[in-house]
Amino acid sequence: MASKFCGIVEAMENHYQKDITNTAVEEYTLESLIPYESLKGKTVLDLACQLGSTSRLAVKLGAESVIGVDICPKMVDIAKKFEEETGGSKIKYIVRDVVDIDKLGEFDVVWAMFLLVHAKDIDHLKKMIQVAYNNLKPGSRFIAFVLQPDVGDSWPQDNTQIEKYRREFKLTSNDEPQDGDEVIVTLYNFDDQKAYLTSYWYSRKTLLTCFEETGFVNVKFQKLLVKPEDYVKNGEEYWRYLLEHPCLIPITAEKKLGN
Repeated sequence: MASKFCGIVEAMENHYQKDITNTAVEEYTLESLIPYESLKGKTVLDLACQLGSTSRLAVKLGAESVIGVDICPKMVDIAKKFEEETGGSKIKYIVRDVVDIDKLGEFDVVWAMFLLVHAKDIDHLKKMIQVAYNNLKPGSRFIAFVLQPDVGDSWPQDNTQIEKYRREFKLTSNDEPQDGDEVIVTLYNFDDQKAYLTSYWYSRKTLLTCFEETGFVNVKFQKLLVKPEDYVKNGEEYWRYLLEHPCLIPITAEKKLGN
């Protein structure tokens, strides 16, 4: 799996450096779901950290220490370079397939913005969720993003609208999708480069079952939010389609107390 990401690192770096949706929507939504007033003094595990933007976000929000894990060495190298340039020392990066992790510690928050979308089958999905569970303190929260499980009116039908957010999600199934069906993700850059990723779709029922069988409680699908200043800057009309037809949505869950 590492090769599929390492082969498009430059295109992804170009995309995320200029992508307003990532910071204005996804990272802002992630921040809104943190179950504390502040991350000050807290520990964060960032699974599938990619180029490290969400690990750096945790530090920006006051985290005491952060571990970022990604399968792609090239992505981790870029993430480390950011730390060297900014003098950061609170983040430790590890190159590893998430499903090969046993336990790195007990963290106050575990989050994974782009992990579960790459689970190739239900067993793979369960293994990813189990790693998050194993590394949480009892009573603490796991925050992840998944592909929109409701394929009806919620799933984006008009990709010309989606392209303005610099990404496109295309279901490969012509019939009603089944768990594990491929979704081709296209990330658009501003120099006509494109990065292609294969993600995998799962139903709402399957996602809930996998979380609950792992031991998570209070499993909830959440809504995307837009950072207020970006909402005002770009206007209601710009953001409406993304909010009404989200391709990615957050899901939160808590580890049982006493476990």
